Amino acid sequence: MKKNFRKTPNSILIKVKNIQNDDVVIFGVSSLYTIDIKNEKYNHLSISIENENISFNETIIPDKKQGKHSNWNINGREIKRKDLPKETFYNYVEAPNWGDSSNGTHIVALPCERYPIEFIPPRFSSIKVELLKILQNSFVFKFTLSEVLNKKDGNFKDRLFDCINLIQENIGVCDVSESGVTDEQYLLTHTISWEILPPGEKGIFINKLFSGRKYTPQEQQTAESRYDFFIKLKPIEMILGLNGFQRYFGAKIDNNLVLFENTDYGNALYIMYSNWEEMSRKSRIELLSGRYGKDFDRIIHTGDWKEKTKALLKDKKR
Repeated sequence: MKKNFRKTPNSILIKVKNIQNDDVVIFGVSSLYTIDIKNEKYNHLSISIENENISFNETIIPDKKQGKHSNWNINGREIKRKDLPKETFYNYVEAPNWGDSSNGTHIVALPCERYPIEFIPPRFSSIKVELLKILQNSFVFKFTLSEVLNKKDGNFKDRLFDCINLIQENIGVCDVSESGVTDEQYLLTHTISWEILPPGEKGIFINKLFSGRKYTPQEQQTAESRYDFFIKLKPIEMILGLNGFQRYFGAKIDNNLVLFENTDYGNALYIMYSNWEEMSRKSRIELLSGRYGKDFDRIIHTGDWKEKTKALLKDKKR
């Protein structure tokens, strides 16, 4: 997962713009696998399983070790104000009297020019933890930042950037909404993360895939080639990732058989099965960890990879 953002993602800015009122809530909705909780992956969120029962604190202060924004939230930070003129500061040193310390010493103030240092105090923002849904092998949690932002505040953009990073460092996903959103609506943002398009709308599909993103002609050519290959497999639907899943696009052969390409690491094709919506949330590192070996197949784009894909699909359809 991405640890930090260098700038606020366009997808977040667009959502903020579309929020009708001024108050903005930062949150993340994520499925936490039972095996990961048992392996203490979410100890920093105080989430654990005891006697097969899920246990968690309703409110937590993010651990400062999770990243720089989590550390700033607890300890504050210093900012060198290069936008302001330099000021005279003094370094105090002990100097010998008459050039010989045997005659004693005295304190000398040495002037120097430097930019002013501003201390930003900690905010101690907390995260509200709520269990939204229990699935067979996972738990759907909502994590909401206590600080509610107001779009009319002069520092709104800076606070938005810090807050989405605070959630991202701790949860691995982040989103924004207006205040007063129900749990049912939060669940909807978590489960409805795909745009389903009919096969044959290639131009529309490619435009949507790269909408609002910088891409090279080679990337577009590759995506179009993959699309053409998918169409030859006679899918019932084409799938385009939304929000945090924009990197994925693919083809649904049937309800339990979905092919995915990933624009972030496009050297392989991923074939996912009954729990494809959950699997597609995993990073490449997680997929290759060996933990989910029975839930997907990976075919590297070398040699006769297309024929291998066709053969595997034929076998799975049986």
